[in-house]
Amino acid sequence: MKAAVGVSNRHIHLNREHADLLFGKDYHFVQLKPLIQPRQFACEETVSVRGPKGIIHNVRVLGPLRSYTQLEVSKTDCCLLGVDAPVRDSGDIEDSPGIEVIGPKGNLSLNKGVIIPFRHLHLHPEDAGRLGVQDKQLVAVKTNGDRMLILENVLCRVNPQYSLEFHIDTDEANASGLRNGDQVQIVAVDGYHELTTYQKKKMLVLNCGSSTIKFKLFEMPSEKLLMQGNTPRASDRTLGDALADIFEQVGRDVDVVAHRVVHGADLFSSSVLVTDEVMRQIESISYLAPLHNPINLEGVRLCQMRYEGVPQVVVFDTSFHQTMPPTSYLYSIPYEYYEKHKIRKYGFHGSSHRYVAARAAEIMGKPIENLRLISCHIGNGVSVTAIRNEESYDTSMGLTPLAGVTMGTRSGNIDPAIIPYLERLEGLQADEVIHVLNHRSGLLGISGVSNDLRELLLHAKEGHKRSQLALDLFVSKLHQYIGLYFARLNGADGIIFTAGVGENSAEIRDMVCQGLEFAGVYLDAQSNWNGQGERLISSQYSPIKVMVIPTNEEIVMARDAYQIVVKV
Repeated sequence: MKAAVGVSNRHIHLNREHADLLFGKDYHFVQLKPLIQPRQFACEETVSVRGPKGIIHNVRVLGPLRSYTQLEVSKTDCCLLGVDAPVRDSGDIEDSPGIEVIGPKGNLSLNKGVIIPFRHLHLHPEDAGRLGVQDKQLVAVKTNGDRMLILENVLCRVNPQYSLEFHIDTDEANASGLRNGDQVQIVAVDGYHELTTYQKKKMLVLNCGSSTIKFKLFEMPSEKLLMQGNTPRASDRTLGDALADIFEQVGRDVDVVAHRVVHGADLFSSSVLVTDEVMRQIESISYLAPLHNPINLEGVRLCQMRYEGVPQVVVFDTSFHQTMPPTSYLYSIPYEYYEKHKIRKYGFHGSSHRYVAARAAEIMGKPIENLRLISCHIGNGVSVTAIRNEESYDTSMGLTPLAGVTMGTRSGNIDPAIIPYLERLEGLQADEVIHVLNHRSGLLGISGVSNDLRELLLHAKEGHKRSQLALDLFVSKLHQYIGLYFARLNGADGIIFTAGVGENSAEIRDMVCQGLEFAGVYLDAQSNWNGQGERLISSQYSPIKVMVIPTNEEIVMARDAYQIVVKV
């Protein structure tokens, strides 16, 4: 949203008593010109003001009369007069300096009332509502032109009698290159993100999986969680049956639906609004995720029928990793296979890595574009991502989620020659070997007892050797990727643990960080073992910060969908 600039020259507001002293009893001021704000005007009359060091003539009187007298000046005026005026909101004149005011009929010695006005925005409540701001809140404005800059700490003044206008004094206007009537853009107070028009939306976030459907209902952009659930899909129930239960809970009052789609290949580098062409493109790459993309698409179609005319947005697991360079995503196979069949690394858990990286920057108090982060998403599925300049630079999962580190039931990286070897020795077909690698390998395959790290930790303490071996192998594979990403990022500023195990297992975090001391990783045992929720768990002396950050993929989906829809 843009606002017109009003450059505020030095001026004075008078009450009735002081107007009588300066201009005569019951004097009626003559309007010179109206101001932008309703019922406010500049008067033909002026006064002089005298301070300890000097005098300023032709100070304009503004009308109408007020209940208090207030002189508004610039910092330069203060130096000339010899007064030390505070920066204040209009009307806040307690403990402000006084001044001598000279009128045509008399003089007045004010004991208070001289201020430098806070740069501010006049806002009608409707404008404030569109921006999502309240009275006395601080925002910022961005100027244009040769001296383009951002002015922070702009006070919002909200009143039904106000019109949208940005007020700034002459000193700051000159320094900023602003003149009356120029336009400024209202932006967020941090000066980095444009403050978009506030529109309240009910956002249904859906994750349609093969065995369960997870959903959350948010009010955006407040991000208030209204409802959530996890609906299992029995083998005899269709996706439509399962979604019908959710639709009944949520009702028809939905403004936007956001869908998780596992694979976007290299066609989608960000979340997009669903169109017929988008659906066709997703369908064309479904062979890359045959267990997920078709179900995701069916969920979109069912929601389109239920919520006819409601915008649908798709958010891809792979989008965040589209910033990887070719040295990260290409396999050392004939290049023609990449060109013909899109065989390359895509990476997954993108929304999770993206969310925790942004939170890490806030925890560390540094701009994310200046950070090198290693994000460890450790659940039943596990991926490690190297993040540089707010972007994914490399990640452990590949063409499919089977690649990378050892996981709950997935093997992670293996020698590809093992596949035909097992076909020959075990009499298996290729898809049967892939099933073994996806569902019978990893921690389950090595331990022989469980894919659950919590159970393996208990078994290992009871002396079960293969459980201990599974844990050691798991940590070893994580070390391989963390060490690789130290090299690829030329060091790191922070390591993040997220997802079920990463967030909740102090023992696994401790095991993973052991051996990383060479790189500058030192845990604080108290924070790691006894702390709760989002926190730093590294020692205050650790050069590399280590953080536990609960992931929130659904809020990333909701934010993306909201931003897309409000711009349409």
